[in-house]
This record gives sequence, structure tokens and C-alpha cells, in this order.
Amino acid sequence: MLRDIRYALRSLFRDRGFATTVALTLAVCVAANTAIFAIVHSVLLQPLPVPEANSILLLSNEYPKAGVGVSHNSAAGDYYDHLAGVPALADQAMFQEGHRTIDVNGTPEQLTSMAVTPSIFPLLRVNPAHGRPFNAGEGEIGNEQKVIISDAFWHQMFAGDVSAIGKQLRVGGRPFTVVGIMPPGFVFMDPDTRVWVPLAFTAEMKKQHHNNNWQHIGRLKPGTSIEQVKTQVAAVNRANDEKYPEMREILHSAGYFTKVEPLQRMLVEDIESSLYFLWAGAALLLIIGALNIANLAFARLASRRKEMATRLALGASRAQLARQLLTENILVTTAGGVAGILLGAGALKLMATSWLSRLPRASEVQIDLPVILVSLAMAVAIGVLIGLLPLAGVWRTQLASVLREGGRGSSAGKNTGRLRQVLVGAEIGLAFVLLMGAGLLLASFQKLLTVDPGFRSNGVLTVSTSLPRARYKEDASTRAFLNRSLEVVRRLPGVTAAGATTTIPFGSDHSDSVVLAEGYVRKPGESMISPSRIIISPGYFEAMGTALVKGRYFRDSDTDTSQKVIIVDEQLAQRFWPNQDPIGRRMFNPNDAAELEKAGPKTVFLTIVGVVRSVRLQDMAGSGNSAGAYYFPFEQSPQNGFTLAIRTAGDPTTIAKTVRSGIAALDPELALYEIKTMEEWTALSLASRKTSMMLALTFAVVALFLAAIGLYGVLAYLVTQRRREIGIRIALGSTASRVVKLVVAEGLVLTAVGLGAGIVGVAAVSRLMANQVYGVRPLDPLVMAAVGGVIALIAVGACALPAWRAVRVDPISVLGE
Repeated sequence: MLRDIRYALRSLFRDRGFATTVALTLAVCVAANTAIFAIVHSVLLQPLPVPEANSILLLSNEYPKAGVGVSHNSAAGDYYDHLAGVPALADQAMFQEGHRTIDVNGTPEQLTSMAVTPSIFPLLRVNPAHGRPFNAGEGEIGNEQKVIISDAFWHQMFAGDVSAIGKQLRVGGRPFTVVGIMPPGFVFMDPDTRVWVPLAFTAEMKKQHHNNNWQHIGRLKPGTSIEQVKTQVAAVNRANDEKYPEMREILHSAGYFTKVEPLQRMLVEDIESSLYFLWAGAALLLIIGALNIANLAFARLASRRKEMATRLALGASRAQLARQLLTENILVTTAGGVAGILLGAGALKLMATSWLSRLPRASEVQIDLPVILVSLAMAVAIGVLIGLLPLAGVWRTQLASVLREGGRGSSAGKNTGRLRQVLVGAEIGLAFVLLMGAGLLLASFQKLLTVDPGFRSNGVLTVSTSLPRARYKEDASTRAFLNRSLEVVRRLPGVTAAGATTTIPFGSDHSDSVVLAEGYVRKPGESMISPSRIIISPGYFEAMGTALVKGRYFRDSDTDTSQKVIIVDEQLAQRFWPNQDPIGRRMFNPNDAAELEKAGPKTVFLTIVGVVRSVRLQDMAGSGNSAGAYYFPFEQSPQNGFTLAIRTAGDPTTIAKTVRSGIAALDPELALYEIKTMEEWTALSLASRKTSMMLALTFAVVALFLAAIGLYGVLAYLVTQRRREIGIRIALGSTASRVVKLVVAEGLVLTAVGLGAGIVGVAAVSRLMANQVYGVRPLDPLVMAAVGGVIALIAVGACALPAWRAVRVDPISVLGE
């Protein structure tokens, strides 16, 4: 083996061009696969970083016919019902992610937090490294002012001093006692979570169903299955049907069911198909690279046929030659694999600054031992493959015929040439598939850029805050603070409009609620709808540039003592009053089951005063709530958490500091967060699609380059093999144009065959592509024509140099050989 390795190194050093080309080709292909597989492995394949994570399930209430999309949330009443009615779960817990204002060394900061039932730490089988978890009593109203902090926050606040246990921490304006410190590296859901506080429910909340504001998880008992949990949950729902018959028909028409799925599945379901799509693209690139390397290996073997025959004549066995070929190829591909891993690590770092950071479990993505082993295995496998492919030629080598060859070619050479043509056709076909995927993503992204989101993003700054309930207990104080804030902001130089909202487009805070129209009669089996429920102040629509279709915007006169009013978007207006004027009509939010059927004596009616353009709230593709949206005036429904939208005449970022200082003058203990422009929010909403497009385009360009190199190599080999024929043609009077046509025609035939195979491949995966694109068809003729044109153009370019070499063949020197 050592002798083979030494000889292989000498041989590869002599053929430095071949070795360098193979190593670089494989390095690029392995780098793409290493980076994408590292993400797939960490995000999709690795279990959550808690003990026996695969047994943790998420239970959520879903209403697919009500237009709300997938909620992932549940109600407190369901949680308490399942505690008693689902024995297949050993532990159950609820939690709610959010932000809280925390006094950090004298400065208020908005930190990521999680409210949890005390049962969550036993369920996760993780205890604080210092102190204790919450006890059951701390999950009751009045006893919940305790806090557990992360290891990072412990070092930030208390410099890692264990005496932090028992100290006070101001959370949301109230003193909380530190009872525990989590272990270093502990992550559950959001890695940025700094504090955990008890989640306490009132007696009334414990009986409420379909008030879905929390996430509900459970851990399977040993020996039980997810199917048993689903059966028991369905039984609880049937019991509630009997207990609350007035809700039965309504829930049935909404398609209500409780979804039970692994928690990890919920975390990744929005990104799963995109990651697998990119991984498939990287795998295709690797295959194309392998085919290209195989082509190079065949060309090298053809040039070494006399060397191989000579070694056989001197006593070497065919097995020794085969082993030598394998050793050479494995050495060079292993080197390419190592280089690819290093390049992949660099690519991963570049992605970490943008798209990767927005993925679930992004903090866990790394190139670990399994990723390295898989990448090396790919490189070695390609080395073995391209070492084995030519072995049949070595075994069939006839010494006498090879040693008698004088450059006239042979049947072995012709067979090798045909095989190389097949490989190039396959490269072109796979490159076509990759280019089509990239072209569709590009066309889709361009479509999204032309979508009207329902607002004008340029010139708008957003600033979010949450008023501590300990200091803003009354609605009047909340209203007063918002009004003072807007007065301060509107007086700033360059500000042309400002308003507040509870739901900024493309942000994380979204709420939906059933709303009914007075006099509207549902058809049999028709579901109620639950549109997005948004609370805004006067000036918000003007700041966002959301157009008024009919009626008016909210005014300062829409107060808590005036008529209750509402604004609806075009989609909701069309749902209840198609081709009619909704201005002056009334709507209401049902307060109980009886009001779901018709208004009652206690119904609070809301008069429609305006209709506005529909707004894309969650992403530019319009996913999320399909039932539309309705808006309340802030004065009539004040909220402690809100976002200011500020329109400026110039660059909105220039007023960020001034806004911060102006609000700090009103309340120095208030923390501001998510200070972004609307253009940044829009870019973030498109980030995953943009990155997918850029990665796919990169893969496609590399694949196209490799296919062009492969086509060039085959044609160059063809010219070499047919030099005598070309020389005779020129001697007999063939013109240069005819010689060029001879070579180019060969290349275009190969290209046409590859394109045909590629079209078949695209048709085979068109359903998978349909889930990744917006506004274009998987077999879009314009994209297909553009991709085919690009490949044909590149193919003509690849034919140019071999054709030029064919024209320059000297018939006298060739015939004299």
C-alpha cells in the first residue's frame, strides 16, 4: 500500500494539471454539500438538545376552514382537560415566548423571555445548575414573582456569583426573586431566551377553550405511541362536544381538530422543504462534478494506455494496475474533499450573517464530526467510482494491439469516447435541471418584488415597546402615554406622519379573532372566519401609506366614550358584502357561544367607517391568514405592547436616536426594541427566498461551467482521435466552415440529447418545485426557453476551441505520421 501511495503521488505530481483540476472541482462540489448538509443535519435531523427529545409532542388547536392558517397554539382549558384525559403523556406543560422589560445594571432592556408552567423543567428533564426549578405553587396567581435566568444572563448581571440566588430582578417593572440558574448551553425553542417566569392561570382561564394563546407540549410515556395520544385527545374533544353542544356545529364547520405532532417537526416545517430542495441541488452539483471527474479520468487513462500495457508486459498484474488506479483517484479526491470541507466551513460562516441566523435552531448549526465524515465519505466514494469505471478497459487491454498503435485510435478508444459522450450528456441534463430550479426561483423572486404589499415601505421607521403593567395598570395611563409619544415623534424634523399598531407587517406579533357581520347568514356547512385583529392609532395608515378605498381613517374623536368603530380591509368587506358598500354596516366579536349564532342584548356592535387596501402581514407571498383583517382604534381597545410607525421625508434611520431620546424623556425605564425600517422588515421577509435563489443560482452556474468543460473535453478528444480523418478531408478540399460544422454538430447533438434528458428530469420533479415558487409554473415555457438558450450558447462556446484546433490540422504532417 505504501508503495502504491508513493507511486500514486509521483504520478499525480507528473499530471499536476489533472490532479489540480480534479481536486478543485471536487472541492467546490463538496463545499456546497458540506455547508447544506451541516444545516440539514443540525436543523432537521438532529434531535432537540434535551434528553429524549423525540418523545416530546406538540398539541395545537387548528381550524383549517376559518382562514387562520396553522396556529401551533392551544388554550388553557384544553391543557387542563388533557392533564386528566391523556394518560399516554407522562408530563405536560404550557409556555409562551415573548419579550419583557428587564432592568439590566440600571438600564431597561427588552429581553427574550418565556412564561412556563412549573411542569416544564421536569418534562424537559433539565434542572437549573444552581438553585431550583419552579414549584407547583408558583404556578398560581399571586405566587408567580419568581424568575430563573440563563447562564449567559447570570454572568452578565451577577458576574457568575452564586449568591445571585435569592436576589431581586425587576421584570416588567415588578421585583422578581431569582430562584435558579440554568446550565451553560441550555437551549429550548429560542436560544436568545434570558429569563423564565411562571405561567399562572386564573380559575376562569382554566375553563376557557379555543382561546389559543399558549403552546402545549407533552412527553410520551415509555411504551406508548403518538397514535395513542391522538386517540385519547380525540376522545377528550368528543367529550367536550357533549359538554358544549352549542359549539359542536360551529367547530365542525371550521374543521376543528387537535393536531398532535413531534415538537421538532413543528419547529422546522416552514423551512423543511426549502432545505431539502437546496440539499437536492447540492447533491446534483456533486453528481455533475463526479461525472466531470470521471470524464477527466477516462481521458487520462486513454493517454496512459501504452504505459499500462508496458507495465503489464514487464510483469505487473492487472490487479496491481487496478489497485494503483484506485489509489491515485482516492488520494486526489480525498484531497479535494478536505479542501471542500474547509471551503464549506467558510461558506457556512458567510451564511451565518444573514439567512442562516433566521432559521430555527440556527445556533446549533456547525460542521461537526458526522458532517465531516459524510463529506469525506462522499469524496472517497467518488474516488472509488472513478477508479472502478475504467477497470474494464484495463482488464480488456491487449498488449500486442496497444503496443502496435501509432496514433490511429482503437476500438477501446472509441468505446471510451462513446462513454465519455454519455457522461457529458448526463452532465448537461443535470445542469438543465439545476438551471431550471434556479431560473424558477429567480422568476419567483422577481414576481414577489412586484407584489403590492398594501403599504409603502420606503421612508418608514418602526419602534416597538411594551409598557410594564405594574406601572401602566389602567387603560387611561396607556392611552395617555401613547398619545404623548406620538406628539413627541410628530414634532421631530422630517416626520410627516406617525401612528401605532399592535401588528407591524412581517413582524412576529399576530392575532386573529372571530368577527361576525350583523344580519349575515352563513350557508349550511360554511365556516366562521377568524381574520387578523389589529389595533391602531390615528395616523398609522397615513404613516404606512395604506390606501383608503372607502369611508375614512380613524380620527382623534374615536375615543372610548364615542361610537365603537371598525375599519375592514377589502378582502373582509368582499367576504360579507360582495359588490356592496359596507360603510355604516355593523360587526361584532362574539362574547359567548350564544353570540356565535346571533347578536344578543349584550352584544357590542362596531360600525364600519372605512375600507382599506388588504395588507400582506406575514410575507410577500401572502401566506398566513386568508380571511383578511379588521382594525380597532387604540383609544377604544388600548394595549400595553405596540409598535410606532414613523414616516419621514428623508432617510428614516437618521431619526432613530432622536426617537429613542424623546421616548426616554417620557419614561426613562422603558425599553425600545426592533428599531428597523420597513424596508428592512420587507427584506427580512424575503431573506430565505433570496438566499435559496442565490444558492441555487450558484449551484447552477458551477454545474453549467462543469458541463461546458466536459463538453469541451469530449470534443477536444474527438478532434485528437479523428485528426487523420480531418486531415484527409482538408487535403481533399473540405473548407474550414465544413470542418467547423463537423465539430460543432457533434457538440450540439450531445447538447440536444442532454437537454432532452433534462426536460424529462424537470417534468419528473415539477411537483417538488411547485412548493418552492410563487407566481410561476414549474414548467414555465419562458424559463425553460431561457435556460435552454443559455445552455445552447455555452455549448457553442465550448465547441469553439476544438473547432478552431480542427481547422488548424495540417494534412501533410498528419498523413506523414
